[in-house]
Amino acid sequence: MQNQSTSQFEPASTLDYFKKAIEIVKLNQPAMAQVARDPNAIRFGIAVTAIGGALAFIPGNGLAGILIGAFFSIFVLFLFAGFVHLFCGYSKGKQEFMGFVRIIGLSGIIDWAVIIPLAGLAVGIWSLVISIVATQQVYHLTRGKATFIVLISALMLWMISLMIFAGPLSFLYEIPG
Repeated sequence: MQNQSTSQFEPASTLDYFKKAIEIVKLNQPAMAQVARDPNAIRFGIAVTAIGGALAFIPGNGLAGILIGAFFSIFVLFLFAGFVHLFCGYSKGKQEFMGFVRIIGLSGIIDWAVIIPLAGLAVGIWSLVISIVATQQVYHLTRGKATFIVLISALMLWMISLMIFAGPLSFLYEIPG
C-alpha cells in the first residue's frame, strides 16, 4: 500500500496480498498496476509461487520432490519474466522486469488449484492468459504482441523443463517396473 504523504509503499498484510493475488487471477488491471509498483509484493509473490510449485510435487514424491518443486517454481518465475522482458525489447532497467515478476508471482496463487485432479490444464491456460494481460499492462503492448511474446516464452520454458525433468531430475517421475 502506498502512503500518500511520502509516496513510499508500506508493507501490506498477508491478507491484503492474498486479496490482490485473487484480483490478479480475475484479471483486474488496476490491481496489477498497483502490485507492479509495490516493491513489498515480491516476498509474498515468491512465497505463493513456491507453495504452488510444492503442491504440484506432493503426490508420491516425498520431501525432496516438494522442495525441488518449490525451488524450481521460483527459478521458473524469474526465467519466464526474463524471457518476456528480453522479447519485449526493453532494457530501461529493472522496473518493468520486477513489476512483471511481482504480478506473475502473485498470480501463482492459481497454481494452488493443482491439488484438484485434472485442473492442471485449465490452470496452465489461465496462467497464460494472466501473463498476456500482465505483459500488456507492464510493457504497454498490444494484445497480439503480448500473446506472441508470452507463448514463445512459455514454449521455451516448456522445452527447458522437459530437458531438466527428462534428464537430471527424471528420478522424480520413475514408474515402477
